[in-house]
Amino acid sequence: MVRSNTTLRKELVSHFSAKGELLRREWVRRMQAKGLLEGLTPDEIEIESGVLCTIVLECVETGRYDPALAYAHLKAKQGVLGGRTPEQIIDRLALLHDVYRQSLFKRYRGEVDRLAKLLDLYAPVAHRLQTLITLTFVEERERMSKREMNQLRMLIRAGMILSAKLSLEEVLQRIVNMACKLMSAKYAALGVLDGKGGLSRFITAGIDETARQAIGPPPVGKGILGVLVREGKPLRLKNLTADPRAHGFPPHHPAMHSFLGVPVVSKGKVRGNLYVTEKQGAAEFSEEDETLAITLATQAAIALENASLYEELRRSYDELKQSQQLLVRQEKLASLGRLAAGLAHELNNPLSSVAGFAEALQRRVETAEIGDLAALAEWRQYVTMIQDEVARAATIVRRLLDFARQREPTFSLVDLYDVALHAVSFVERQASLENQRIVVAPFPDRSVVQADAQMLQQVFLNLLTNALDAIESGGEIRIDAYHRQEAVDPAGEQRWLDVFVSDTGSGISPDNLSRVFDPFFTTKEVGKGTGLGLAISQSIVEQHKGSIEVRSRGIGKGTVVIVSLPLADRSEIDGKRPDLPGMEGKDGSRG
Repeated sequence: MVRSNTTLRKELVSHFSAKGELLRREWVRRMQAKGLLEGLTPDEIEIESGVLCTIVLECVETGRYDPALAYAHLKAKQGVLGGRTPEQIIDRLALLHDVYRQSLFKRYRGEVDRLAKLLDLYAPVAHRLQTLITLTFVEERERMSKREMNQLRMLIRAGMILSAKLSLEEVLQRIVNMACKLMSAKYAALGVLDGKGGLSRFITAGIDETARQAIGPPPVGKGILGVLVREGKPLRLKNLTADPRAHGFPPHHPAMHSFLGVPVVSKGKVRGNLYVTEKQGAAEFSEEDETLAITLATQAAIALENASLYEELRRSYDELKQSQQLLVRQEKLASLGRLAAGLAHELNNPLSSVAGFAEALQRRVETAEIGDLAALAEWRQYVTMIQDEVARAATIVRRLLDFARQREPTFSLVDLYDVALHAVSFVERQASLENQRIVVAPFPDRSVVQADAQMLQQVFLNLLTNALDAIESGGEIRIDAYHRQEAVDPAGEQRWLDVFVSDTGSGISPDNLSRVFDPFFTTKEVGKGTGLGLAISQSIVEQHKGSIEVRSRGIGKGTVVIVSLPLADRSEIDGKRPDLPGMEGKDGSRG
């Protein structure tokens, strides 16, 4: 786990370092757009943004916050860090972390699990840094009142809500609850637009479930709430009911007078509204309350944007998965096409035998030799041979149908030697016609892995067809296998099965060797290869937690492909017989 976190941390640092200047400029641009850099000169903006980005990177890389603390104390005393108010600090740092998060979403769009791990690693650093710098600034300001400090802590807590593993509904509910507390309001609500003139979500605080049921459906935005959406700017009212734009309340709705509403804006578009009513302890909401409401609305907008990005990422992942499945299917059909000629000859042999025996039986019928005992014995022999040859042809067809069938992967204990033999049986006829030799050396005992037999069969079939295309008449392909052990921690080890598929063919040039796993890359003639075989093989092997490697000394010196898969645990093998459907040799043996 520690090693995994170290690797992820290095990857995170590498990504932020490579994109550092672009991310810094995007952060400055967004701060300028929101008016968060007023009072700072261009030189101050350049220096302060650069230093703070460097500190964020150092905190991610080392996990230490001493430089951030020293910087915070210095700038707090100068009154420069974060602008003029604590709220501006939060807004600036929230924008910085949002820029960093969106860069991760963009970079790892098709890798959901990787993205989740990187976000889980980055979020605590980002929010600890935000908390550290903000609280340091607050402590340096002697004039800040107890109320302001309480408000700041709650705003920080609101930011931390975004990094918690909560549903969108829970995040928005906590923001609404916090709005009530921060602005001393009796009621609060947040509506999310559905893009069709209505609301997809309407979340409230201060009203219990019984009252909600009595009030009925959520508002449709024709009155004051509609004004918020249309005008896209904050609205404060001392008496909501006295405003001519108000449309009144439905039956059973509690009385409301003082009102403060702000739009929830994401990427320049109004996504909803956040509002509070019935100010406690005062006749109306203040300008300070408005500032707090805008900050919470920004948090809500980030939550909605994150949810939208995640949904887009999930949709892209599903589309990518479907495309990958289609490519695998197309490559499988392409393999069947390449094997068709050899399998046609293989089917022709039993069919010719059946035709010959049937013709002999026909002659016996015509010569009326049926009653003779010797003739009857010959008849039985011919009928038995016909049955054997029909079964042989049926086996060939069944193997083809099993290979072509589209199904979900099923992992079980699989003897890899039998998988290799089964793949060889598809191409051995084609190889013999071209005077090419395939040698499969016996695998070590217990060469059993947790796998989908059909998927691994496709891997070996891809490797064999590639090798057959590369060797000339008289050439040879060999399949050898070895066991090896690898220490994984002081207390244990991982056992591996390495399968070497080598050929005496044309080899691969050093320039092309690094590209062999690229999709659609091929050195074969047009129409002879899709360029997907090795790419799909690599994907299949990695799904089995293994690896695949291609080696070649150059043109004319042959090629070796090494497939490495983790061996099944001995206790698993002893407890269950390997799953070998359709994997036996022609005579039912292993060799």
